[in-house]
Amino acid sequence: MTSARRRAGAAGPWLAAPLALCLFVWFVLPLALLLSESLRDVVVGQPTPPGLTLANYARFLLDPFYLGTLRATLVLGVVVTLLALALAYPVAYGLARGRHRWKTFLRLCVVAPLLVSVVIRTYGWIVLLANNGAVNQALLVLGLVDEPVRFLFTYTGVLIGLVHFALPVAVLSLVGVIEAVDQTLEDAARGLGAGPWRTFWAVTFPLTLPGLAAGAMLVFSLTVAAFVTPALMGGPSLVVLSTLIYQQMTVTLEWGFGAAVATILLVVATGLFLGAQRLLGRARGLGTAA
Repeated sequence: MTSARRRAGAAGPWLAAPLALCLFVWFVLPLALLLSESLRDVVVGQPTPPGLTLANYARFLLDPFYLGTLRATLVLGVVVTLLALALAYPVAYGLARGRHRWKTFLRLCVVAPLLVSVVIRTYGWIVLLANNGAVNQALLVLGLVDEPVRFLFTYTGVLIGLVHFALPVAVLSLVGVIEAVDQTLEDAARGLGAGPWRTFWAVTFPLTLPGLAAGAMLVFSLTVAAFVTPALMGGPSLVVLSTLIYQQMTVTLEWGFGAAVATILLVVATGLFLGAQRLLGRARGLGTAA
């Protein structure tokens, strides 16, 4: 038995080697190349100065426009995350606790948007939110507005598109968490005289907070890195870091500065993710101690 365990332990690193190689080639190496590119003043068509430089980072951090773009990206990510989770929680709760025969069909409806390209979904919203689109036509028919509302190339339009983009992910991340809550705890609370709302807020919701926080971090990471929706629905009037990186890489051809912006976005998003995870760990520790 001991020899078999030793052989299994010795074979473990070799079994993990292909995965480690793939991670190195497709993840670590590209990040290292990105960092290397950000430390060089690379402009396509111009000679690259020798040596490494922090000029690209200084250019970003000392310019109010770029700092404002970073702030707008983070604020947009926070707003989309809050709206997506607020809309996703009731849906996830209904899917997790529902016992009706349409449960499988409703889950399929949640997953269906993920089976369609984000480009197609974004163009669908462009059609719906246009001045003569279905949304404005409905508002005019109902008498809620006197003239078409401008959704496209505005903050509101991008917000709608990103919430739709993040909603299925938020729902799927919450369904499993709610299903994992022991229903006997809810039954015990009701047996002690608690009503449905009190049972939810005193028992179910606190137990799903760790999963809610994990879903929030996932949605936030996807939102701040989203490119297609801000580019198509925001236009030139709304610049976030993803569209700024695209402009630097394909329009101005300043690859060094574009790599620096991408690195800053990666570092900020990772820092926020790790900070939230640490706070979540502390909250769990305090809850266990209590």
